[in-house]
Amino acid sequence: MRSTIDRIRDLADPDRRAIARMKRTHSSAILQPWPTTCEDRYPEIFTALDAHLWTLANPRILSFGCSDGSEVRSLRRWFPNARIVGLDPNPAMIRTARAHLALHPDPNTSYIEAADVGVLEGQTFDAILAMAVFRHGALESQAPRSCSALLPFSRFAQTVAALDRHLAPGGWLTIWNAHFRFSDTPVAARYHARSLRFTRADPMTLLYGPDDARMDGSYSDAMFQKRR
Repeated sequence: MRSTIDRIRDLADPDRRAIARMKRTHSSAILQPWPTTCEDRYPEIFTALDAHLWTLANPRILSFGCSDGSEVRSLRRWFPNARIVGLDPNPAMIRTARAHLALHPDPNTSYIEAADVGVLEGQTFDAILAMAVFRHGALESQAPRSCSALLPFSRFAQTVAALDRHLAPGGWLTIWNAHFRFSDTPVAARYHARSLRFTRADPMTLLYGPDDARMDGSYSDAMFQKRR
């Protein structure tokens, strides 16, 4: 009965239809299925990133999991000369982002509907942001002992490794509001971590380890510079 009701809701609600299509199309790569977002959601992280990228005349920035483009538009205000790419697997969110872009043309902004950065081919970036991407609403609400059924650590590690391949040496990977620690991934050895000790946001306290088991403690590292 529950699955039948869900299917009816998926058909009736355009947002649920988009999420259902996304799950069918990108089933093996989905991370956070819900597109919740808003503009200027992480001003302190944007401030810190600005301090790291100010020497670059035209920084290249990837918003991984850009939702409706709110983060991309926020980044544009912080980095007026950047080339910014927004990538998201939700077709409705990408349509919304592109519709806004059509009303406010910007040749240095683009949006791609995809869950895998493999579509970026040989492109590299000076900064990659993955904000509220490596988390799941059901994990937050249920806090199960294991995350394996919803969002296994292996998917996080594989995605981070893929992002690493598109980050230029000396570039910055920013991960916040996640259920995993970047320091537990194999690629972390190639990075220097920077904590945002001044942030008003609470560090993540619902964490899962490489064995998918829930962990005690918290994690506040948010920015990671790739060694040159």
